[in-house]
Amino acid sequence: MTALDDLRAGLPTEQISRPENGSVDEPLCTIVSSDPRIIELCAAIAVGAAVRIIQCTDPETLHTGTTGPVLWGSDMAGLADNDRHRVDVLIGLESAASGLWSLASRFPKTRVALLPSAGQWLGEYLGLWAMRAGHGHTLALGATAGGLGTSTLALLLAHAGTLSGMRSIVIDMDPHSRSLWPRATSRPPTGIGWEELQLSGGRLAAHQLAETMPQLRSTSVLTWSESKEHELIDEQLMIRLLAAARQGFDLVILDTGRYPHPRQTVINQFIDRRVLTANSSAPPHHGEVVLCGEQRARYEASSGAEILGSFPISSRIIKADHRGDLFDCFKSRGLRQSLANLCLLPQVQGQIS
Repeated sequence: MTALDDLRAGLPTEQISRPENGSVDEPLCTIVSSDPRIIELCAAIAVGAAVRIIQCTDPETLHTGTTGPVLWGSDMAGLADNDRHRVDVLIGLESAASGLWSLASRFPKTRVALLPSAGQWLGEYLGLWAMRAGHGHTLALGATAGGLGTSTLALLLAHAGTLSGMRSIVIDMDPHSRSLWPRATSRPPTGIGWEELQLSGGRLAAHQLAETMPQLRSTSVLTWSESKEHELIDEQLMIRLLAAARQGFDLVILDTGRYPHPRQTVINQFIDRRVLTANSSAPPHHGEVVLCGEQRARYEASSGAEILGSFPISSRIIKADHRGDLFDCFKSRGLRQSLANLCLLPQVQGQIS
């Protein structure tokens, strides 16, 4: 399968909108070139950055409002017009260096990438843009202690998002996790897990991620397929996965285990919000906090943390867990209201009642 689509018909990329029937917007970039070597190198780099690259062979079909970075190959860069075209990066092989640097003087803000030596820089450039381009609201849950029910809360929040009309996923990032499936269901659905992603290198486009994730009552779940010890997730795999998740889903819930996560600096680049779970006897000194397992939000007034509320692990949750069908507890209006009261879902706090 090629990563390139031809733009011969003049695709009006500035009019791309989010489809309603389950497909997703992917971050796009455009390569203006007919040079097979440049196209091949750029396509490989774009795939690694979770960006779909579109080939344009006729600069006249480009629009100044084209979505995403526009890369110009050295074979066509001379046709670029600063007034009519967007020119983000001039791309060429090492042999074209002098010509590209000369052209760059016409476009003050344009960058130059000589391949293959600048391949890593170009990948980081596209990856950073893709990361910021994702629309999915990303919430990270971190636990201040074990046994608080953080994973249960993560699963329930993701499904609450689904019931609110969002395309939702919960991602198990706990380094000590033995899989979320035993907690969520006794009949895990089919689909890929972290093991398969590790073997594939995580090179999944946003639409592929959304299509291949196992779903439990329409809520996507990424966890370990087998309940056993595993190695820490590779940093580059984590970056590609989180970028694709933000692009493919409306709501991304991260169960990160004990805070701070070993890859906390990576996680921080992708999240919109971080919430810690704690018990009232030992709340953290700062940040947003949910008191898990508590019937009421009891805490010391001197604490510098912002207590969002409490989330009791009710008998209904425990019974649903024992039956192997955690989401069955959403039949409880009280549970739905408890989740809504925490105000952790974006713009839909009152829609799951």
